[in-house]
Amino acid sequence: MVELRLLLALLCAGPAAGRCGAVRAAGAPVDYAQAANWVCRAGDEGRCTGGLDALIVSADGTRRLRTFTPAADPPIDCFFVYPTVSPETTPYSDLRLTPEISDVARSQVGRLASRCRLFAPIYRQLTAAGLSAVLAAHGTPDWSGPYADVRAAWRWYRAHANDGRGVVLIGHSQGTILLQRLLAEQIDGQPDQAVLVAAFLAGDPSLPVAKGALSGGVFKHIKLCTDGAQTGCVYVWSSYLADDTTQHRVFGRNPPSPLAAACASPAAPGGGPGELQAYFPKPRSAPDGDPPWIGSEDQFSGRCIADGEGNVLRVTLRAGRFAEGLRAALRHDTEDDPAGWGLHAHDLDLLQGNLLDRVAQESVVWLRRHPARAQ
Repeated sequence: MVELRLLLALLCAGPAAGRCGAVRAAGAPVDYAQAANWVCRAGDEGRCTGGLDALIVSADGTRRLRTFTPAADPPIDCFFVYPTVSPETTPYSDLRLTPEISDVARSQVGRLASRCRLFAPIYRQLTAAGLSAVLAAHGTPDWSGPYADVRAAWRWYRAHANDGRGVVLIGHSQGTILLQRLLAEQIDGQPDQAVLVAAFLAGDPSLPVAKGALSGGVFKHIKLCTDGAQTGCVYVWSSYLADDTTQHRVFGRNPPSPLAAACASPAAPGGGPGELQAYFPKPRSAPDGDPPWIGSEDQFSGRCIADGEGNVLRVTLRAGRFAEGLRAALRHDTEDDPAGWGLHAHDLDLLQGNLLDRVAQESVVWLRRHPARAQ
């Protein structure tokens, strides 16, 4: 994960941007008709879907194998924008498909290929090295280049591959920042909103809504999801342990009044606590014959909780034989990270099974309302 000073640079893109200088991105338009400019897309999804069998482990130690098979003909699509993972030392990445990009696409959304056709564009993201250089120069992160790529990929997808199918949008971290802008500028109140099944914005610095409302901030027409079968809505969350008392959290922060930060959990769309269905890579100590992933059952719960700083998903480990080990593992994963990040690295890991459930439920409803697409 990038360091705290990089996050401060990231946040210069928000309300505080006027206090920062400017560093500009540049690049020729990307031709998304070329398959090489996608991590995966319909008909070429293998990089995103291999090796996803998992051992599901419950709190009492019960274990069962869950094999993964992509759907042969899924009824809807998923459009994914990955987080900051480029290992390149330049300010912005090129269009090379690095192992880090393939790995994060597979781990974060590969299982959704059992629910939808996957589209994940490669984009010239602002790298961790780029963020560091921006801060050292007292500059402002310029998202215009990465956003232009994501917008171009979306426009190509809509014009050449969508054909009126419902689509789910998923992002994490930098990917969420870019998708939030795409939703605001290209989808909210626009013709493209007609194909929106749902959006999942994980690890969001802030999605403002009017206080006490489901929209009215960044989005005027797209509302927060409040029901598992609701379509055309948005989920947004940033994950912190329930007992994390860090001051000045980085994610899920309130914008200036009269707006407030939103949190809508895929595990509990109506509010309150919900079981988190997490997936993690198997630990090194696991037997060689075990599948490469571990899924949890009855081991985590999460609830959106608002306070004076904002609104975040508070994660609780339920009592069980693995609770202490899981807590230690989560703390180990974050101990070298700066205060305020919480469980940011695991925003999608912790709720991956919940996304599968929501997308399955929403696609049924969306197709019922668009019977011509179900043919």
